[in-house]
Amino acid sequence: MIAPVMGMLACFPPLSPEAAEPIAQIKTVSGIGTVSRGAWTLEAEAGGALFEQDRLQTGADSSLGITFRDGSRISLGENSDFVVRQFVFEPQRGSLSFIVSLIRGALVYISGRIAALAPEAVRIRTVNGTVGVRGTRFAVRVPETTP
Repeated sequence: MIAPVMGMLACFPPLSPEAAEPIAQIKTVSGIGTVSRGAWTLEAEAGGALFEQDRLQTGADSSLGITFRDGSRISLGENSDFVVRQFVFEPQRGSLSFIVSLIRGALVYISGRIAALAPEAVRIRTVNGTVGVRGTRFAVRVPETTP
């Protein structure tokens, strides 16, 4: 089972050389989820690597759990559409950024090192606004259709 998955991941490269190092990993998958990277779309699998600009989508009665390199965790609920816009975790250089977008669906966020070191560097964008992180955890829901 591992060999076919690893073979599929080899065919699913990051979009740019700068994104060669994964920024997150899919920890849990329940139901159906996909990861889109440029023109590529692959079924979400536990252990799968994520890169900047990846788009994750979940189906009905489905969820995904993601852990970022800084320890931040995001759980996506059913019928979610989520994009990792920017992730930089280089504390030794003072470079920190965590920007994601929830287009629809629900997420639960638990902060990691970026929020502890530079809370202003964390942004969760939705169609109606941006959530600036000042605490350690919260939940967001964006309805399927918005006014």
